[in-house]
Amino acid sequence: MKQLFLRVCVGLLTAALSLPTSVSASVSEEKKLGEEFMEQARMAGGFLSDDYEISGLVREIGERLVAALGEQPFDYEFSVVRDASINAFAVPGGKVFVNAGLIARVGSEDELAGLLGHEIAHAHAHHAVRQQEKSTAANYASLLGLFLSAVSPVLGQAALAAGQGVQLKYQRDMEREADFLGIGFAAEAGYDPNAMLKLLRIIYEEQKLNPTMIPPYFLSHPLTGERMANLEAALGKLEWEAGELSSSWRLRRAAAIARASSQTRHAAVPDYERRLATASKATRPGELELIGVLMTHGEDFVLAKQYLTEAAEAGRKVDRELGRALLRTGDLDGARTRLRRALAASPKDWNVLSDIGVLEYQSGNYEASVEMLSRSLELYPYRPEVERDLGRAHEKAGRTGRGYYHFAKASELEQSRHHAVTYYRKALEALEPGDPLRATVKKRLDAVLEGAGPGSPRSMRGARPLAPRH
Repeated sequence: MKQLFLRVCVGLLTAALSLPTSVSASVSEEKKLGEEFMEQARMAGGFLSDDYEISGLVREIGERLVAALGEQPFDYEFSVVRDASINAFAVPGGKVFVNAGLIARVGSEDELAGLLGHEIAHAHAHHAVRQQEKSTAANYASLLGLFLSAVSPVLGQAALAAGQGVQLKYQRDMEREADFLGIGFAAEAGYDPNAMLKLLRIIYEEQKLNPTMIPPYFLSHPLTGERMANLEAALGKLEWEAGELSSSWRLRRAAAIARASSQTRHAAVPDYERRLATASKATRPGELELIGVLMTHGEDFVLAKQYLTEAAEAGRKVDRELGRALLRTGDLDGARTRLRRALAASPKDWNVLSDIGVLEYQSGNYEASVEMLSRSLELYPYRPEVERDLGRAHEKAGRTGRGYYHFAKASELEQSRHHAVTYYRKALEALEPGDPLRATVKKRLDAVLEGAGPGSPRSMRGARPLAPRH
């Protein structure tokens, strides 16, 4: 009965969402808007999480949901925003974003899947475009500004000016469509469709108790009693009973990473300290791992090493974070063992690769450092600190021109136009006349001088790691 309902529900709703020709014709523009948003958000620096583990969790769940859609005109992409508020949104073109604060709040992967399914449904049904077509300020500049503002008000300011300050607040019928489609996608992908309702109900009740503290998610996705009743009715008619859903270990680790990257120390640490203090002998190793993960990503490496060493002695697999903590506290030999083991377990972990690159640099192995840092940037290129590390490694290896090139790329990512121009010019001076890199450097220099590409003040930073202890 469940599978029959899913086929009927998704089939009927998909048919009901058949779009007018004007929207169908907008697919190429939606793709363009999504790509432009991604470029600006990445180049702004600090807004999107660059952590391999937490990004991988969201991407895996998202891609599993998308598989329920069949053939799609968009290549869906999933990212984490380093912000502590409870929010998620989908940009036209299949770009889906979830805030770190929401990852820290959900109690199970099923709940996260339900919310991602809802956002996928908005993109799938072209809701943002359909809604903006009804507005006098409808244009793609205003849409871009709306979604950039979801990441940072400063980022979206210029684009929003062109859209006369329009706001994204989905209409009731669009929210209902996204709710029904979202639970269908979640169930079809093997997740409990009740989980989203459970999370929304909890937050809805919290909102009623404190109406002045409305989560950003509800500003663009209004959650009314009627909407909750409709969703409950859709689930209840099938007698799907919500069972107790436990948090997976990888979600608990992701929540610690999310909190470290988006909250202050005062907000994040006490919860983990309390759990550790009250842990039983059986649960203590896991709590040691979690607080160690939190401290590592909050850059308190001394305490991280203390907690993670004890966790490792109790049999926990903490090579990824313990290796970084050992590296940052000067134990290069211990870091090498841990990081190499972490890389063997996850060869595409760009964070581990960059940590090994720093380790090799500090050990004087500059060619090995170049290799590891280059591999890391091939997997995820939007990290100025890694570009700068690669520049230093090239310089030590005797390739000054290439070093300047990577310093310039780091400056571009940090929105420091003056420094980027200076380093690109130095790179041209240092590179040999026949070096093929010269063409790339000249192209980037011309682009920076012309003001091409996204740009924003360097002061526009994302959420900071945990505050220092003192």
